[in-house]
Amino acid sequence: MNSRDWIDAGTACALLGVKPQTLYAYVSRGQLRTQADAGDARRSLYARADAEALLRQNRRPRARAEVAEQAIRWGDPVLETAISEVRDGMLWLRGRSVEACAESMTPERMAAHLCGLDRLELPDAPARGAGERPAARAVQALSAELDGAVPLGDLRDTEFGAEAARLMSLVANALLGRPGGGVLTARFGGAWGLDGRGEDDIRRALVLLSDHELNPSTFAVRIAASTGASLPAALLCGLATLSGPRHGGASALARAALEAAMRGETETFLASQEGQSPYGFGYGHPLYLDGDPRARLLLERLPHDHPVRHAQRGLSARLGQAANVDTGLAALELAHGLPRDAGFTLFAAGRLAGWIAHAREQARSGAVIRPRARYVAG
Repeated sequence: MNSRDWIDAGTACALLGVKPQTLYAYVSRGQLRTQADAGDARRSLYARADAEALLRQNRRPRARAEVAEQAIRWGDPVLETAISEVRDGMLWLRGRSVEACAESMTPERMAAHLCGLDRLELPDAPARGAGERPAARAVQALSAELDGAVPLGDLRDTEFGAEAARLMSLVANALLGRPGGGVLTARFGGAWGLDGRGEDDIRRALVLLSDHELNPSTFAVRIAASTGASLPAALLCGLATLSGPRHGGASALARAALEAAMRGETETFLASQEGQSPYGFGYGHPLYLDGDPRARLLLERLPHDHPVRHAQRGLSARLGQAANVDTGLAALELAHGLPRDAGFTLFAAGRLAGWIAHAREQARSGAVIRPRARYVAG
């Protein structure tokens, strides 16, 4: 492609008739290629061919099959839930904004709120599972629970609450690699040597990550639950899905981006990610065109002049996109000197609450999730 094949943001917005935020969403979804302007590294250029293809696509009526196909790629809602929704640039959790929840709720209270239970008290639990990686230990811990596990549909309400609390405690300890009891925030603080403010940052992160609509891991949980699988089986599906580098593992690459920026090597890092959407390393989000509120609520806990904040702002300006929650987790790791896998550990421990709530809701619905496929000769 030559220079005439690339257009600036203003031209692209005018061609498509959209605002800059929508342009960034196209980039995050992989629908619009972008590259740095050779004359000004602070600006981005956009592929004219991609913009024109989007224009043609947006102008033509969509067939029913195409609408259904696009629905599973950040498209229209595909099922009903009373647990969470993204609306007006905010995440709502059973009617409460995630911002309000993060201000006062504990992870245990958040889990009870999402499940529609009065309370959840987590019991002491061992640290099952071996290995250096939190995901491997947690998978082993849940796998050991499958033998003899009761199908979700056979659990009474009181039994469900006890099982949910037991599994949350078990998986959290496996992720941390140490036995223990008491509230989750204190377990994390003790494992990572955090003070009061550090523990409160962990509390906020666990609440902020508790649920997020039909993300890939939650959808996997609901599919398993729809078949009548047990709760540990459904959670195992969610955990396996979360372990991917494009989901729960994205904070590792977001941390690499921040570290590169702090060393003054932003352009080198971006060159290494050529062809990769910034969403994959912590910037931009298709559901939050004005910025991910979870990232904002994590980043604002750091002083404005903190080196990590400076690096994050530089990357956001360079990319023309706000940070998402993966950058928020990476910033938390760096600011508190946490292990490199802390972001994943927090993501998994926090999201357990949402997975459990969705598993319960799906099992109660009695519906089996079984999409159709459209055959294309290969």
